[in-house]
Amino acid sequence: MVLRNEVIINVKDDMVMEKYQKHGINPLLISMASGQDIASVSPRPTVAMLPGKYPKLVYKHIKELNSEFAENIFRLTCGKCGKNGDYDLGTLAIPVITGEGTRATDKFQAVGYFRCKHCNAAGDWNLSPTIQTMLAGKLAAAVIKQTIETEASSDIVLGQVLIDNDFTPRWGSDAEDYFLEKLGKNPENAYLWNRLGNIYYKGKRPELAVTAYEQALARDAGQVESMFSLGRILADCGYLETAAEYLRQAVAFAHQYNLLTAHDLRELIVSALTILLAIYNKTDHEIDMLPTPNELAIAQFANSEIAATVQLDFEINPGRCETLYPLAEVYMGARRDELPPAERKTPIPRRKVAWPLPGKVNKQKPPKKNKNKKR
Repeated sequence: MVLRNEVIINVKDDMVMEKYQKHGINPLLISMASGQDIASVSPRPTVAMLPGKYPKLVYKHIKELNSEFAENIFRLTCGKCGKNGDYDLGTLAIPVITGEGTRATDKFQAVGYFRCKHCNAAGDWNLSPTIQTMLAGKLAAAVIKQTIETEASSDIVLGQVLIDNDFTPRWGSDAEDYFLEKLGKNPENAYLWNRLGNIYYKGKRPELAVTAYEQALARDAGQVESMFSLGRILADCGYLETAAEYLRQAVAFAHQYNLLTAHDLRELIVSALTILLAIYNKTDHEIDMLPTPNELAIAQFANSEIAATVQLDFEINPGRCETLYPLAEVYMGARRDELPPAERKTPIPRRKVAWPLPGKVNKQKPPKKNKNKKR
């Protein structure tokens, strides 16, 4: 995928990035993303070492990007070096506990991604009795609140984080290890890189997320989910033109993407169109909302499908995402046929084809001879 407008990153001094070392980066990620031998990678990498166009750029906006996620800061002790530190556990998931003697603090899962500030280890954490008491109180309050109120809490949820139906990570770094192990066996799998990016994004590490998304697109230019995720993050950073290009590409390539169900694919397109519409309005219509002819050509989108949109009467309400369903279904191409007929919002008009059809050309009857015609 070629972008016309590249964001220029001007880092005056890479030492500015050194302070971000306290959040921790896995050296194995650097090795796998850059192709370096793990022995040549610093045991305590910084964001300046991340490969790709966007990690440093996104890091500059990390506070704004993480504002939508829950914050749960607790003091933990690293099991490797024995030193304490305050860490943001992010969203906490609590399974329904029925067995006697089982404490919620033994079973909770932390979605946030973090590593030891002192030794860069991850996954081996100890909670002091005081912290366990504080955490147990917070978890109990959240359970009571969610049983009374219908709206779920953003920082604590009842349920379980499950990957591929058989792996339950205790910490965000456990989920990272799961995907890095799979990528070690299949490093060219773009879908695995995309899923790793999702782990980082939900773990409040967007600079690591864009690293993984860029790796996914380097291996598969049609990785629609990574296109969308990159576009969304860059839009939140304020880089609207580059963001719009990624989002339009996601819409254009959607018709050939088979790693989502038809319903989920339609929702992704609607989400992309919603952001694009906001960018279109914010820039006084200077940035295109819909994929350009060139972008559609790259995505091998049939011209007849786009031509069908002129026959549709769209009335888009930015506050109602369902009004974008008809347009989204146009860009789904043949995949819209996977939606149940009752759930399709707009059937694509089909023009009548003049007879004879190509398959019937050879079946035409020869003209009858006029027997009364004088010879």
